[in-house]
Amino acid sequence: MKASLTLLGILPALAYSSQWPFHRPHRPVGDPIEPVRVGHQQVQQDQQNQQAQQQSSILRPYTTAWVDKLQLVYNTFGEIRNDSSCPTEIQDWNCTPYPLSEKDLARPKDVWHLRPHDIKAIVSIGDSISAGFAMVSERPPFATVFEFRGKVFSGGGDDGEYTITNFLRTYSKHVTGSPSGVTLPLAHGKRLNTAVSGAIAQTISSQIERLRWQFSLVGPYRRYKKEWKLATVFIGANNLCAACADNGVGGPEIAEPAEYAAALKSALRELRDAIGPVFVNLVGIFDVTLVYELSRGYPYCEMLFDKVPIPICGCATANEEDRKKAGDLSREYNTLMEKIADELNEESKDEGTFGVAFQPGLTEFKNGSSGFGQGYMSGLDCFHPNKCANQLMAISLWNNMFSSRGNKEVPMNPSAVQIFCPGPTDYLQ
Repeated sequence: MKASLTLLGILPALAYSSQWPFHRPHRPVGDPIEPVRVGHQQVQQDQQNQQAQQQSSILRPYTTAWVDKLQLVYNTFGEIRNDSSCPTEIQDWNCTPYPLSEKDLARPKDVWHLRPHDIKAIVSIGDSISAGFAMVSERPPFATVFEFRGKVFSGGGDDGEYTITNFLRTYSKHVTGSPSGVTLPLAHGKRLNTAVSGAIAQTISSQIERLRWQFSLVGPYRRYKKEWKLATVFIGANNLCAACADNGVGGPEIAEPAEYAAALKSALRELRDAIGPVFVNLVGIFDVTLVYELSRGYPYCEMLFDKVPIPICGCATANEEDRKKAGDLSREYNTLMEKIADELNEESKDEGTFGVAFQPGLTEFKNGSSGFGQGYMSGLDCFHPNKCANQLMAISLWNNMFSSRGNKEVPMNPSAVQIFCPGPTDYLQ
């Protein structure tokens, strides 16, 4: 197949064709499929997006047409990678349960006195990173694109993976909500991972509406409404990518810090009212333009970013001014996130059932990350974190969760990440 197609021949097809002679794969076998409850507003938005896509020559990321084109490029030019080999050695998980007294088993008095064994359900909210898009690169020339939700750092449920869920299971066997297996791109979630590829801060309210239904009197998780939950919110990469060009999502205005902050704060208030007692990890965003630097020296990645008209990230380009703009915005987003966490905690302090912790562990990397090249990036699109990266992200977030505000590890050093094992006096913070 590679010998029959040249880059010169494929570019016009990528630019103008909207259909490829590939069958979409069947939905994989995994957890029982829950009914997807999507509000009228979301359905209407999906229809509008479809119409806009048909009227525009710009592909909107994560749509079927976009995925099919990316899939074709990868199957034509992509190289086989060993996804089980990581650039740095990952420490073995060797934490053990701590003994629990009768007092320890009593219900915590408030959200700031939670320990691992108190958490009964895991929630993940976000975009394609939290959906696990393209985390594992299947072998071309017959690879298909999936979201590997079972391996996602914040709440994957696949056995043996380094995820927050599996870490918590050391201390409590009764943790629910985490998906296993995979979904197709643009799925509206699986179990309590409601992340949607392509989501921005302004659209995560629809994810929270799905959670509201799941914990309602008729939802599959109704018995957990009054139990303590851990929710990880990781959103902003697509907002940043929109800052430099119109990528079909909504244009540069959606990247404005004030717009981002207002939407995020509103969504977190909705979450507070929707699912009952919850501790929220508000995860800081990294500089998305690093992926451009990491693509240098890798012919497939350079082709994807420089030559093929498939929008990956509007700011991850050769334009240094664009990259600086996104880098500055990411730092502003993080400052705003920390402020939002403080404001919501002040609002909610009398209730004691809702708390937000800004977790900065993924915002910076020791000495950049150029030394690891593509070792932590998806082999499919050279943009999303791969399985090795998700393992490090899980450890970093876990360590942040048990560190005081002034002692949360920043920047993360991939070569020296050590797993913290909490004891009976270590609380989520």
